[in-house]
Amino acid sequence: MSHAPKDADPTKADLGRNGSVEPADPQGSLIARHTNDAGQFLERVGGFLRRRPVEHSVLLSTAAKRVGAAGVGPEPDLWLWVEDGGDVVATAQHTPPRGAYLSTGPAAAMRALAGALRTLRPGLPGVSGLDTSPYEFAAQWSRLGGPQATPAMRLGLYAAAEVSIPSDVPGRLRLATHADASVLRGWADQFFTESGATSAGSDEIGARIDARLLVVWEVDGAAVSMAATTVAQGGVSRVNFVYTPVEKRGRGFASACVATLTAHELAMPGRTCMLYTDLANPTSNGIYQAVGYRRVGDAVELEFDAARPDRG
Repeated sequence: MSHAPKDADPTKADLGRNGSVEPADPQGSLIARHTNDAGQFLERVGGFLRRRPVEHSVLLSTAAKRVGAAGVGPEPDLWLWVEDGGDVVATAQHTPPRGAYLSTGPAAAMRALAGALRTLRPGLPGVSGLDTSPYEFAAQWSRLGGPQATPAMRLGLYAAAEVSIPSDVPGRLRLATHADASVLRGWADQFFTESGATSAGSDEIGARIDARLLVVWEVDGAAVSMAATTVAQGGVSRVNFVYTPVEKRGRGFASACVATLTAHELAMPGRTCMLYTDLANPTSNGIYQAVGYRRVGDAVELEFDAARPDRG
């Protein structure tokens, strides 16, 4: 493998033949590696991610879900990590059609990930992650010839070790069934439209029902709200896909649904629950805090502007 001259930018990386991206500066200590195999990724970086399982819930649960799945399409799933002296210091995933998602890690590692993905996925639509990591990544992306980034959503990271279930909301929590699927698929379409979230393009409802990860709040035999959870990774399960149709809002159904679902999860020994909220939505932030979730961090989703010609 050839290396760039010593005065080159060490965050501009050359692809290695063995799934690595080595620093252009041969004296540099950061090496970015990548694979299309989620199992290989977890085997290498699982320990690093589980040291902060709340912050890394998305990476852990997404990779676990894709273990054994064959990468298909023009852009299969891509899993990356950065090593410093052999130790993992940061990771990332790209699961099209979504943008990249980053772990926690030092700024230099985010720049290394940007360099790797600029070569591997130059059409990347955006990047997300905690704290300042996406901004470090985006700044390097631009320096390497990529488009500028625009904030699409600012998110609050909330966690709960205990919750308070509203006592004045009628109804009960139950698992969603395939008899609910038609209604819930309509809700899912509305969820993605209203939230601006990106669907994976697959059946978001059926798969969750089959996995027993989707619940509804039921009143008088009819579903009035829904929520889902992920399979726990590192002792943490993530509540997501929370939606109540417009005509059913303002009655506490989402609060009762999320609180009761969370209580079921927390009944498992050693379990913690977490979720993300759009900080621009005071209603959802208020709901989660009222039942016991506490804000423990911030995240941001950045979108890259229309691609401009590569500066080289």
